[in-house]
Amino acid sequence: MRLLSTLQVRAVDGDTIRVGSERIRLRGIDTPEMNELEGPPAKQRLEQLLRSGSIRIEPCGRDIYNRLVADVFVNEQNVAEILRNEGFSKAG
Repeated sequence: MRLLSTLQVRAVDGDTIRVGSERIRLRGIDTPEMNELEGPPAKQRLEQLLRSGSIRIEPCGRDIYNRLVADVFVNEQNVAEILRNEGFSKAG
């Protein structure tokens, strides 16, 4: 588990963040890609969430692209859950 300041964290897209050189994939959500209509709004919402409070990252493993997969919390709320509840998850 890591506690981070918002200055260290940035959104890559709607379901991936970067902390330093580490790419971290949010566990439990798949948002549209940046070249899809809803991709940029998903990234913008993730950026808003990351700036809204203290960030906690709980690593869960690595994906096939060697990205760290983690549960990410802002103010103790699960970011993937917030994004899903707000409709940013890809239709499956």
